[in-house]
Amino acid sequence: MATVNQRCGVSRQILAEMMASQGISLDTLTAINAGEETEDPANLLRLLERFAIEVQDESLHLSARPLMPGTNDYVLSSLSHCRTIEGACRQLANAYNFIHGGNYNQVEKTTDALVYRIDDRTFPYAAEAGQYVMFNLDMVLIFIHAIVTTLSGAPVALLKIKSRNTEAGQSPLSTAFPETAISYKMGCFELHYPLTQAELEITQSCNNTLNTAMVYSELQRLGTVPSTDACQSFLVRVRGALEAGLRDQQSVARSLGCSVATLRRRLSAYRTSFRQSRELVLNQEAKLLLTQHLSLEEIASKLDFSDVRSFKRAFRNWNGVSPKQYSLMKFRQHHRISESKQV
Repeated sequence: MATVNQRCGVSRQILAEMMASQGISLDTLTAINAGEETEDPANLLRLLERFAIEVQDESLHLSARPLMPGTNDYVLSSLSHCRTIEGACRQLANAYNFIHGGNYNQVEKTTDALVYRIDDRTFPYAAEAGQYVMFNLDMVLIFIHAIVTTLSGAPVALLKIKSRNTEAGQSPLSTAFPETAISYKMGCFELHYPLTQAELEITQSCNNTLNTAMVYSELQRLGTVPSTDACQSFLVRVRGALEAGLRDQQSVARSLGCSVATLRRRLSAYRTSFRQSRELVLNQEAKLLLTQHLSLEEIASKLDFSDVRSFKRAFRNWNGVSPKQYSLMKFRQHHRISESKQV
């Protein structure tokens, strides 16, 4: 743990400790490239998603009611009928309230702001949630703002942010929103948008494809945190293209406005390769799809493998176990955790 803490920022230290409490090393979930060794919000959200896949719970064992991996994508798909930012925020709040079984998410229009509020004071947290709740709720605010930004198709201004976190130094918010006023030790978690944003229209094309991968890519592209690291910027753009469904070097290079030779050369300079980047994204997608009880034939097709045998061979090379063994291992892990919560 000391080695991880020495090279990571505060947010990654918290992530490392949270994962270690579940017997998972941060290093095992980190891509083999320099771009993921940062405090960038999109990278932190991706790491949390991988953690959720590993523990088979999108609440990260913070809730007494585990959430199946894929829950966030399901919620995002419910926004397809929304036409304005206010409508999307209200639908988002309703969807999460339905899943969690309580009125924890609220949307309010004041005289000058559209407010998205999370009041978690009566939320049924797991007994062991403890010190990680505040950090994760701050990350939820970042995720919600990323959704709003993605739906709008352009950076969206924030008037202010409120957090219940009592330790400003332990919060990722200041990194994500360096130019926004943030108040800590408040009664709820809140995002305050200018009232003019409420009626901002949403493009239909965005609604049709919205999922977590798209939100993370848009968060990076639109620059919630401007990156001055050319290495990180390029690697993230490559990963974003892969997450958007581009599988071959020609398509990815075209989306980045460079040649295949330049793509290969730059990835090599950053101590990685197109194959490594592609396999990282495919492996994460494969693990998520396995939690959704799809057949191996369906998963192989979705990930553009020629047949099931090729997919099974690749999955074993990536993880040391077959897809079936991985699913069984995760099922047993989830069962043990559920039993421990009932004791």
